[in-house]
Amino acid sequence: MNRDLGKDTKTAQNYREIIGKFKLLKIMTRTNDSSTNLVSGVSERTDNLPGKVYFIRHGESTSNERNIFAGVLDVDLTAFGRLQARRAGTDIKNKGVKFDAVYVSHMKRARQTCEIALETSQALKSPDIPVQIDHRISEKSFGIFAGRNLNLLRLALGYEGFEEMLHSHNEAPPAGEKIAQVYDRAARFYEEKVVPHLKRGETVLVVCHQYVLEPLALYLSGLPPTAYKHLKLPNGKALSQEELVKFRDKESGGTAAVRKEVNDLSIMWAILIYAIAFLLGSLVRAVSASQAGIPSELFRGIIVGCLALSTFYTYLDIDFAASKRKVTSTVKSIVYLWMLARWGVGLFLIVSGLLYQSPADLYKVLWVLFWMVPPALTSPVLSVLWGGNLYPSAVLSRTLSIIAPIALLATLRVANLPINNSSLIFFGVILILGLAIPGAIAQFWRDKSPVESNHHSKNWKFIGVLAVALMALATGFQFTPATFLSDLFSSTDTVRSLACLQQLAIGTLVFVSMRVLAVFTSGFTKSKLSKAEIQDAYILLVNPNFFLWAALFIGVSTTTPQVTYAIFWASLGFFCIPLIEQILFMNAFSNDILRETLRSSRVATEDVKKLFHQLDTDGTKTLNRAEIMELLGLIEDMTTGERSSEEVRNYITDYLFTILDSDKNGTVDLAELEEYVSTYGLVANLNVAPAAASAR
Repeated sequence: MNRDLGKDTKTAQNYREIIGKFKLLKIMTRTNDSSTNLVSGVSERTDNLPGKVYFIRHGESTSNERNIFAGVLDVDLTAFGRLQARRAGTDIKNKGVKFDAVYVSHMKRARQTCEIALETSQALKSPDIPVQIDHRISEKSFGIFAGRNLNLLRLALGYEGFEEMLHSHNEAPPAGEKIAQVYDRAARFYEEKVVPHLKRGETVLVVCHQYVLEPLALYLSGLPPTAYKHLKLPNGKALSQEELVKFRDKESGGTAAVRKEVNDLSIMWAILIYAIAFLLGSLVRAVSASQAGIPSELFRGIIVGCLALSTFYTYLDIDFAASKRKVTSTVKSIVYLWMLARWGVGLFLIVSGLLYQSPADLYKVLWVLFWMVPPALTSPVLSVLWGGNLYPSAVLSRTLSIIAPIALLATLRVANLPINNSSLIFFGVILILGLAIPGAIAQFWRDKSPVESNHHSKNWKFIGVLAVALMALATGFQFTPATFLSDLFSSTDTVRSLACLQQLAIGTLVFVSMRVLAVFTSGFTKSKLSKAEIQDAYILLVNPNFFLWAALFIGVSTTTPQVTYAIFWASLGFFCIPLIEQILFMNAFSNDILRETLRSSRVATEDVKKLFHQLDTDGTKTLNRAEIMELLGLIEDMTTGERSSEEVRNYITDYLFTILDSDKNGTVDLAELEEYVSTYGLVANLNVAPAAASAR
């Protein structure tokens, strides 16, 4: 299997060439470009100190939930993340630990985790002990990748390119940080802040981020940044120094490393795997010309079992109680109105008798019903893979899948079609065994063991991918006519050959019309919905619930060639068209990243110093809020050539003052600004600006 879909596209090739030019020309300058690699063998020195230190990665954030990079975007905890934070507090309380000092990143997700964990554990030795913020332990900057979907990035860069740029010690995303730089600042923080407490026999708590704790685990193991491995640290788990080092040792090699790669690759190529599995099953049936498919009961068992596994791993990452509140009324209105419109057209065509005159016309009704069925239960998976907002696809697909079967039963009774109504019992079984029970188990485990369930999901999600692949394989074999190759190429039976091509034409018309209307809707609602919500609306409108429709097909009393080929082309479209869409989405994504790369540039410390002195007209060596805001404007003039709105720059100025004005005197001196820029660099149109937009 080709492991780099991006290499097959000119866009992705151009993107990598541009990235290479940026590296060679050093357009994106970076201060502190090499790690100082402070001390080797640090673990041997600190292990013998009388004090103890504990580390917590923040709870699940909104970016974790939506499968996007946050980096220096200041995102909140989800309700599940708050539950993880409480579990971290309970864990600390059970350990009987009391802290003499607490250090936390300035970012909200870390501060919220720290506050909840301390409130739950009551683990401060004294209520007067301050929680100290240190920006050196804030998350790694992902540069122009901030706010971007992880899966689309993997597809655009290729797996190896993604791993090199994100998880190599000496590579970084455009305008982002290298692991070596994070290693350096985390190590300096540890030596300057934590070690003095340990020498005094005190206990310290550090609450920060994954890409800080992973390099810090290296440092505590006495290893250089060149030994870095991405570990997928659990959210909301209190780890001592010894436990953090042991976790790194366990997860950085052997079967754990293989499992991580299998998991990442299976998720990255999920849509391709599904298409290949379906085509393989279809090819086996066609080549073998087997008249007997999979026994009906066995086929149903495979479908229900595979859906149950897929649902379980999908719902481990979805908080339905919280998701309901995150679906905007605009998204609901758009999806519900379109579904009502489709149902209105469908009911008119069916009940009026325009389509159905005799059993030979049944295939026409089936295609209309395909147009009417609700979104697939797998819609949330596509949302996560394609950069959607997750919540609408999860909530609306579930709601419509519960309501639609009842409406279909009523339609079938009124129209008196030769479809066995009891066939919908199969879909009822799917809803109960394939959705409700595994979903409830997943949600129960999330609530009962938020840390363990989340860690399991991150490491074993490939099981859900393989389950859907098996379902696609079985479907391809079951619904491919045994005479498909001869009907398509040699025409031994004119009726069957004509039915094959006729149903292909109708199926194409149905699939294309769904997408045309969805694209039209996306354009019409561009000003009303976010980009992620538009993606979800598209997914919900073009991804019909094939297995609900297949349940109707199973209940058809006639097996004419038209009906047989209707189910075949519908299943082919359901499993294979998303692959084409993913390629288009990935190309558009790559173009967007390319444009962002071309217009974004980092500002070196020396450049900032020049601007600082230019604005320091009174010679106080400090800048007030208005001057910092103007500094941001000058930086934008140098980098993008276009200034952000005053509202956005106001937001960024407030954000920077929260971090930089450590003495709270209303000004920022050059040393404070230099330290921040030398750690992160400064991109005025990047990272923080999207947070301002989302806050409005």
